[in-house]
Amino acid sequence: MSDQTSNKSFFPTFFGCLGAILIFALVIFLAYLPNRPEPVDQSVAEARQANADEARAAGLSKITNYAVNADGSVQIPVDAAMELVVKDYEN
Repeated sequence: MSDQTSNKSFFPTFFGCLGAILIFALVIFLAYLPNRPEPVDQSVAEARQANADEARAAGLSKITNYAVNADGSVQIPVDAAMELVVKDYEN
């Protein structure tokens, strides 16, 4: 028995694997084409960015400012709350 691979079996195997990869890529490409998202209009993108900025600003003000809520509870900044917890834990 010979340890060498014959060219008769190498080329069909190579082209068979290459063909399988190309067919797989073609199927993925054809499956993606009909499902591509529509491009977003610039005004829609700006509105989304403005909403995100407002949400970030509201969240930041909640964790950095003092406030009294409608139910009478007091809101303090996170840094101050952490210091109070550490002082309470030390005692």
